[in-house]
Amino acid sequence: MYNISITIMKIEKPIITWKLADLELLRDDPYNLEDMNIEYKLNYDKDANELRKDIISFANSSSSGYILFGVRDDPFELVGITRSEVDSLKNAIDHVIHTRIDPRLDPLPVMHPIHLNNKKFVLGIEITHKQRGIYGIRNLDNPNKSDFLAYSFWIRSDGRKRQLCMEEVNNYIIKIDPFKKYVEVSLDLGIIGDSNKKLIDCISVSGVNKSIRPIVLKNYGFLIFNKEENEWYSMWLPLTSNQFPFFLNTRPNTKLLDGDSCNGHYPTSKLKQDLPKMNIILPTSIKGLVNTNDGRFYSEEKVLHYDVINDFFHFKK
Repeated sequence: MYNISITIMKIEKPIITWKLADLELLRDDPYNLEDMNIEYKLNYDKDANELRKDIISFANSSSSGYILFGVRDDPFELVGITRSEVDSLKNAIDHVIHTRIDPRLDPLPVMHPIHLNNKKFVLGIEITHKQRGIYGIRNLDNPNKSDFLAYSFWIRSDGRKRQLCMEEVNNYIIKIDPFKKYVEVSLDLGIIGDSNKKLIDCISVSGVNKSIRPIVLKNYGFLIFNKEENEWYSMWLPLTSNQFPFFLNTRPNTKLLDGDSCNGHYPTSKLKQDLPKMNIILPTSIKGLVNTNDGRFYSEEKVLHYDVINDFFHFKK
């Protein structure tokens, strides 16, 4: 079995080494969309709270990321900011990262101005993700207020920041204790193939046991949000058919040891038939789900577009 997917260019090196040529690579890349790794901002609008959310959303996500000031997103353009704006923005960022974020960011974000040909700069910020636990934002500065310790928690998801619900915050906390059970779930909208190189579009869900203790898989699948009814619908992956790709799906009641994974695939051709029956209108949100004897575990949300179920992935034979 092998996986094929569209490759979106990433610049994965310290921001301090970025030059104009790196920005031009982004400019010339047709897939230079904001995503889990990067966000573009034309300028700083003086909203310290929003900037604080942007920063910890990267710090709480699965990988480090960059915020680039002086870049127009749509259409993509390297506009730049002046030297004085760079200095003011550095001071604003320094204030933001030292107030109302708990615990203190470690390491602190790195800021680096990148010189453009128009005598302006793009200010790049590199935020390192937290290895264990989660950063929160206190709602207030005054410790004498009754709700001083009220927090909000944010992550990066599909090119935007998203506030976590309590169940998701709990999952982050569980990761801290290696003796508690936790399954890391991911969802992929792509193509799989068998040994004969047959290709098929699938919704693929995988879960990896990140616990020291074994965990027993009950079932798994994905959830699709029905906007009309404002609720999530469960789609359990087929596990009984011998037809491709169902035989690749991990069987229920499988015991997963530390590091073991479960995998399942749901053809988008079948999903295309199922959606009208559930009165689900696209685009909508979708997330993976792994159900175990020790609880349910979810992937990050993704957006399910019409393109995905209408043979979005095309490859030459």
